[in-house]
Amino acid sequence: MTSKSSFLANLRENNKRRLWVWVISALVFVLAFPILISIMISQIKTGSAYLKESFSAEVAEEILHERLLDAMRGQLGFSIKMVGAGILAVISAIQGFSYLYSRKKMDFYMGMPVKRSKRFLIIWLNGILLYVVPALLGLVIEILIAAGNGAMDVTVAYSAFCGSLVHLVFYLSIYHLSLLAVMLTGNVIITCCGILVLFLYEYAVRWMVGSYQSFFFRYFDYYNTRTEPVFSPFAIYSSLADTFAYENRLDPKAFAGLLLFGLLTGAAAYFCYRKRPAEAAGKAMTFEVTKPVIKILLTIPASLLAGMVIGETVGYEPEVSSDGMGYMVLAILLVVVIGSGVIQVIYEFDLKGALHKKLHILISGAAVALIFLIFHNDLFGYDRYVPRPEQVESIAFVPELYEQSMSNTYFDKQGHYLSDTEYADQNMYLHDVEAVCTLARHSIDEYDKVAADLQKNYDEEKAGRWSRSTLIYRLKSGKTVCRRLMVNVDDEAAIGLLDQIMGSDEFKKGYMIGASEQVKNMLREEGRHKVKADYGNMVYWKDMSRQEAIELLELYQRDLSRANFTNIRENVPDGMIRLQITEDLSGGRRKYGTSYDGVTRTTYLNINVYPFYEECMGYLKEHGYYMENQLDPEDVAYIQIMNRNMESYRELEKQMGITEDALAVKEGVFTSEYEDADRIDTRVYKEYRGEEEIRQIASCCYPVDFIDSYDWDRGIETDNDYVVYVYFNTDSPMTKSYGTSAQYSFLKGNIPEFVAGDTAYRE
Repeated sequence: MTSKSSFLANLRENNKRRLWVWVISALVFVLAFPILISIMISQIKTGSAYLKESFSAEVAEEILHERLLDAMRGQLGFSIKMVGAGILAVISAIQGFSYLYSRKKMDFYMGMPVKRSKRFLIIWLNGILLYVVPALLGLVIEILIAAGNGAMDVTVAYSAFCGSLVHLVFYLSIYHLSLLAVMLTGNVIITCCGILVLFLYEYAVRWMVGSYQSFFFRYFDYYNTRTEPVFSPFAIYSSLADTFAYENRLDPKAFAGLLLFGLLTGAAAYFCYRKRPAEAAGKAMTFEVTKPVIKILLTIPASLLAGMVIGETVGYEPEVSSDGMGYMVLAILLVVVIGSGVIQVIYEFDLKGALHKKLHILISGAAVALIFLIFHNDLFGYDRYVPRPEQVESIAFVPELYEQSMSNTYFDKQGHYLSDTEYADQNMYLHDVEAVCTLARHSIDEYDKVAADLQKNYDEEKAGRWSRSTLIYRLKSGKTVCRRLMVNVDDEAAIGLLDQIMGSDEFKKGYMIGASEQVKNMLREEGRHKVKADYGNMVYWKDMSRQEAIELLELYQRDLSRANFTNIRENVPDGMIRLQITEDLSGGRRKYGTSYDGVTRTTYLNINVYPFYEECMGYLKEHGYYMENQLDPEDVAYIQIMNRNMESYRELEKQMGITEDALAVKEGVFTSEYEDADRIDTRVYKEYRGEEEIRQIASCCYPVDFIDSYDWDRGIETDNDYVVYVYFNTDSPMTKSYGTSAQYSFLKGNIPEFVAGDTAYRE
């Protein structure tokens, strides 16, 4: 009983010394956040007053109720409270153990008949109560305010419970990490610096490593490269908040990770407290053994980051030349020397310290030099890495921007949005690993020969047409390796391998979103995603029924067996199936007016249909969707064509002695070459109104947005000399549905003879 009373008395006594921290905590959690909730509820009610003008009283009331609930789920759950919890944790840790910074206070506390372990427990527990009591009281007040305004239900209570639980563990993690910084230092300023280092160190190291990989490794790919720290409460909290926001559940793995982080840092802080010498008060660092370790660990990334900044500033390009590398190396060396000196000065509180511990400078310099050489010379063979086929379980081959994938949306089985690489990672399992590994080795060998020339002076005719892709190797060892790969799509050896790879069902199911059953499921079922289908060419569109879209997709999936790299490359699509996908971001809770409320997101999925897709072509013709031409002459009032005549332009440049650097600027004034080049105009315009002329032009032109000038396979291209401006009849359905005009293009080698003659440049 005496022991218990003594403990409570000590707890109360310690609280008297921490009254100002209690006041801050109460002001934030008991006053500020409840007031914020009240203001938010008031604003929602005021902003929703117009609902009664647009809806019946019952519907308006339900919409307002849903808005309030949605706001409370956010504010009572994962919210800005984490900032308040984090700041309070740092203040509580520093203030609670601030006596460790003063030798007089240390002597006073050491003279009291209280065990060190008990003193730690009292201060540590008070630091937790400083958060828990006000936060819990504030939460009760917030719930009462929300309930009083009809903004409480089971989902809000669930969000509040999960958010409060995670915030508590997050507070413990920040609190313990700050305590560790306190125990390692002997000065409040150094403690604050130490806390920042512990918070940001892994972020900085990961950013540095990723920057050097991207800078020096030709085939580095960011995909599957972790940029978020593993040992950071902020990163773990962010992961928990994202999962909860999207799936309305706590991620048990992430939560356990945050809890484990808090426990381990708390144990480390207590261990350092027990070992902390009394004479450390007032010193920069508590333990001598940590000084060189911390100095070196800080100097290495700081110098490498400084080198990266300088290298990019002076335009150093490792693939092109070594120009600028000297500045980068000099910056690294200077930061090693100066950084080590500054840290030693802080350690000793003496400027003369800059000249001490030269061995640490040598160790840091050697480590930095080794790391720099690893990246600069690729000592571990990162760029040359291609696994042996027998080492590989499966591969995902992801061409960038193939089949207009950049404008497409990918989904997983739960309907979550994915990038094309994420989708392929989940769905593409190429087992013909021999073909992919052969393509990788061949492409790396060939690209290495021309990479520098491509960087200096890009010339497709000499170097070939290279397209970017991502390779995901899934090794039998369980490891996953990602690499960027450049493929020459004009190389016959590469084309044969691409036909083999991209013609496989495994590739199509893992990359062509139209081959996914998920898309048909979205059409069949009304869930969080609503789908509208049509068929067209980005100018002309015809609405399709849901059943027609499902039937056409089934035929498309069968026709895909006919597709490979070559025949897709050598054909122009007849049209595309466009799916307009609208997602209810409220999780399906709202019943009325979701579009006005800003809780929906609409994206488009485009699926190309080629002329050799026989079953699709038959279906389109049978149901009236097939387009004989990409432009209906009946809709056209007149057509204007502009020919840039670039060959004539370049010939005139040569005659006038204008170099390729005609746009260069010298001493802030445009050169005379630029002025001469600016006077050259070889553009010729011609207008056509005759029915036969319009018919011939309409038979061979395509909408600009439909025939993208860039596609991964670099197949049939538009002639960039010509721009076709189509003006529709004012009484045409196109004017009402699309607009008064559209821009079209010709394919290379498919220009009507009369157009070429009429628009040729003549001096």
